[in-house]
Amino acid sequence: MKKEVPQEFLNLYKTKYSYLQETLKKIKSELQLRLSQLGARKGIRARITDARVKRPYKIWKNAQKAGIPVSEVFMRTEDLLGVRIVCNNLSDIDPLIKMIQQDVSTLDVLEVKDLISSPSPTGYRAKHVRTLFRDIFQTEEEPLPCEIQIRTLAQDTWARLSREDLYGKNAPQNIRKLARTLSIQLSAIDDIAQLIRDELNKCPPQADKIQDSDAISPQRLALLYKHKFGKDIFEWTLVDWIQTLYEAEAETIGDVRKLLNDEKLRNILDKLAVKIRRFPLEDSEWAVFSAVVATEASISIGIKTVRSRIQQEWDEIVATARREALSGMPETLDEFIQMLQSGVIPTEALAELGGIQSCYRCGSDILRPEQAAEAVLDYYGWPDTDTDLEQLFINADSEGIVESADYSGVCQYCGYQMSKDD
Repeated sequence: MKKEVPQEFLNLYKTKYSYLQETLKKIKSELQLRLSQLGARKGIRARITDARVKRPYKIWKNAQKAGIPVSEVFMRTEDLLGVRIVCNNLSDIDPLIKMIQQDVSTLDVLEVKDLISSPSPTGYRAKHVRTLFRDIFQTEEEPLPCEIQIRTLAQDTWARLSREDLYGKNAPQNIRKLARTLSIQLSAIDDIAQLIRDELNKCPPQADKIQDSDAISPQRLALLYKHKFGKDIFEWTLVDWIQTLYEAEAETIGDVRKLLNDEKLRNILDKLAVKIRRFPLEDSEWAVFSAVVATEASISIGIKTVRSRIQQEWDEIVATARREALSGMPETLDEFIQMLQSGVIPTEALAELGGIQSCYRCGSDILRPEQAAEAVLDYYGWPDTDTDLEQLFINADSEGIVESADYSGVCQYCGYQMSKDD
């Protein structure tokens, strides 16, 4: 196919490909974090099943068909970057779209195409979210289009079954009719699955009493959690807990009580959590993770699974926090200097870069001018400048933001007290 694409365009595609791949990686990373958070808060079950950069032949073919000039191809190809999210139920879709609109800082949502209410003639159902990726750290780059497809498991099944037979082909009318029939049948399955989900998601009242021989139910688990931890369980945690217990083949309240009472295992998992993120498990996490361990073939494998999950979730949180903290840094060193001269100090960004630290005696924030100057220069790639950044930090009025330090590793007050002690 490459022979049908002008070499000039192929060369342009090659020069941009690394940036396109890196951008796709950033989008996927942030989406994975937000999906994890949404799952924890709302019990939304969704995962990314595909992410790709559109191939050059497809880009060129679509551009030619739409009359898009080469200079605008990478800005106007709606699905230049593509991500597919598959969720369990119909009710998961709108919260996913809202999450993309409100919580994914690097994506601007342009349009939501509803192909569920109005399926394609062949029966394709999904919602497509057209977005633009904007990298605040690389403003010289044009925004890149990214289309996010959101499907249920049933809709994804139809798409996978039909793609080779229908996609991009002029299929016979009888085949198209059969495909629509299959789509309708799978849509009915979606409706039934949603009824099941609605029943599970009802906020269950606690049971009046429980015995170890009782079968697991949402009401009984809610009461067991209240007995064990002295507080009510959140609905989304209960949904996650029930699903994991089913995977672990726990059947009775006694089975679950035994998992919750395994203090030796909890101590192991608490130590893992502290090592990774510096604080132990929440009770709600322990309820779910004790069941996660039970789903595996052995306790050691289960512990590794939990450790991997904690590490992945924490890495995503740290990466997102760093991006958000550094968003306070202006685009160029000159603009940063102007900000500093005006008395504004981006404290969160400087703390992330290492220019703001905690006094090792009292814990208050302190600005260390030398380290802050080096951190800023390193952030901007050590450009040539005649400005004495360290002196600017020394002169900056940081009252109410951070406390400047005249002593290594301690604030002025603690430094003064130390000098008196000497």
